[in-house]
Amino acid sequence: MASATILQNGKVLYAYNGTSWVPLNTTGNLVNSTRWQKVAAGGETTLSGNDDSGESLIYTPGFEQVYLNGVLLARDSDYTATTGTTITGLAALTAGYIVEVIAYNNINVGNTYTQAQIDNKIANTFERWTKTVSASGTVISGLDDNAVTLDYTAGLEKVYVNGILLAPEEYVATSGSVVTLDEAVVTNDIIQIHTLKNFRVPNTYTIAQTDDQFLTKTSASSTYLSQSSASSTYAPVAAGGLVLLNNTSFTTQSAVAIDNVFSSTYDDYKILIGITAVGTGDVDLRWYGRTTGGIDVTTNYVRERIVQYSTTITGSEAANSTFGSSSTNYPTYANYQIDLFNPFINNVTTLVSNGGFVTNAGVPYQDRIFSYNGASNIFTGFKIFSSASTISGNIQIYGYRK
Repeated sequence: MASATILQNGKVLYAYNGTSWVPLNTTGNLVNSTRWQKVAAGGETTLSGNDDSGESLIYTPGFEQVYLNGVLLARDSDYTATTGTTITGLAALTAGYIVEVIAYNNINVGNTYTQAQIDNKIANTFERWTKTVSASGTVISGLDDNAVTLDYTAGLEKVYVNGILLAPEEYVATSGSVVTLDEAVVTNDIIQIHTLKNFRVPNTYTIAQTDDQFLTKTSASSTYLSQSSASSTYAPVAAGGLVLLNNTSFTTQSAVAIDNVFSSTYDDYKILIGITAVGTGDVDLRWYGRTTGGIDVTTNYVRERIVQYSTTITGSEAANSTFGSSSTNYPTYANYQIDLFNPFINNVTTLVSNGGFVTNAGVPYQDRIFSYNGASNIFTGFKIFSSASTISGNIQIYGYRK
């Protein structure tokens, strides 16, 4: 039967394998923590190399603890540890001070996942939450100074205030996300909460056993719908969906042109237009279709319009391409939802606009317009413009799935 002992220097755990004593902190064996200890000569701000017992400084960043005369230092505040072999950023040490680095090494058991592999599938087995408090209080929760959310396993947490480890009876930690201290901390106190996640090394799955618990790529493909099968199975959803093709904002423009947005991929389009500012003047908002030869500014446009404000309803017809906004008091903002039919088909193009506007006098208008271009054009885009002023706002263009 194998047995174990710890060397007198307290740094390495050895086990007897039936033939010889082997260290357990080597590749392929269970590991423990290592301790690097040195008495300062004075003035050091960086730690590296061998300690007073000839032990090399080696650690995994984020899994180290640095103590000065027995007091735990705050990572990223009192020191920096990123290289795995050097500690920097210390305040100059005083001669005779004792500095220690405790390094928690990777778990590496034969036929199981490495730490990096486990981290990718689950999470780290050790987490550190650090916060410099900005006001007095007893409740600790939320994000720390590195935007990490406090999340611990109750009973496996350690709470430090300014590097001093608190006893479990000095705080309450049961929820997994909140720690309540018996004694209030004050501004600029540094809180550190370390937590070890439940992780039972001797009773782990092998790689093959773990993979057995989850769907493989092949089994997932047969169990769940693929993208193509989902499209055919849920055709009504796919067919009725909208695809965003263009999103354009503009400021103080007399006209806004958008090209290469209509194609054979879609027959019909939805256009959302939000006007956030209009220059002074009684204005119409109009549209022109754009072909490969340029903007169609002919007299092929006709519109029918119904406008309602308060209890008054009026209707009109005109040989222009208005899609909204007109009042004796110029509009301050306007919003329109437009359906455009067959712009890329060599036939009549029609437009249905619903929306409204508010005048500079604060009067709301409801606007409903049917407009069309009677020529057989293939439009690749369009432009909107004000009949007598400038406009600011946003246009979003969507294609209806066929």
